[in-house]
Amino acid sequence: MINYDILPVSKLKEFPEGTWLNDYLLRKEIEGVEFYFLSLKGKGSLKEKGERNFCDVMLFLKASNVILRINKKDYSISSEYVVRVPYGKGYMLIAGGNSEIWFLRIRKYLSEKDINVIKENPENYTSLYLKSFAECSVYSEDIKSNKSVNRMILPEGLVPRFCMGSVETIGPDEVGEHSHPMLEQVFLGMKNCRCTVWANSNKALLAENMLLHIPLGSKHKVLVKEGDVLSYLWMDFFLSLEGEKYINDQHHMED
Repeated sequence: MINYDILPVSKLKEFPEGTWLNDYLLRKEIEGVEFYFLSLKGKGSLKEKGERNFCDVMLFLKASNVILRINKKDYSISSEYVVRVPYGKGYMLIAGGNSEIWFLRIRKYLSEKDINVIKENPENYTSLYLKSFAECSVYSEDIKSNKSVNRMILPEGLVPRFCMGSVETIGPDEVGEHSHPMLEQVFLGMKNCRCTVWANSNKALLAENMLLHIPLGSKHKVLVKEGDVLSYLWMDFFLSLEGEKYINDQHHMED
């Protein structure tokens, strides 16, 4: 069975402007990971306290007239941006008039070993990581064709046991069958995505704004028909710190 949730992007129409909506998705699907879809239309602000038992990563899927405030500094946020909040720091999002914002917040809880890694390499975890998807480094991988465009959205080493990337191509094409029992994986369908995910004998259509969990250890592949688009973010949650070497073994960075 392939479990998934749909980002409730249309719910904003049901509420007055200035109302923050917060939806918990794939609830308890992966131990130690929480997915929240937050959205707002109009003016408003959102404040989060810093904690030391988790790291927050935010994927801004739609954002206009939005400021991120961290350590008394302001940063402009646009659509298709990724943010890794500095470890232990709070933050505020400020939306001006006529704003519309949708983002997925991935809250990755930390084990004692994870926290020790942060203490040993604080410079990797205590600065702000903020990039547009288009600025992220390109990689290639044997299971993906030469015509696919693949980017490392959140490289390994910024959040213990978590990294993230993207894949985009036009059909006919595929991501070849493979398995990775050392990690949990989630896909997020991006703009115009329409492809088929196979996991063992199960299949599911991956579409725009769908958050889909690949069953742990399954042999899986992704197929896209002629004229359709394969466009998704993958999120890898490693069961152990040692498992992170899988990324370097499989990915060939091009810039």
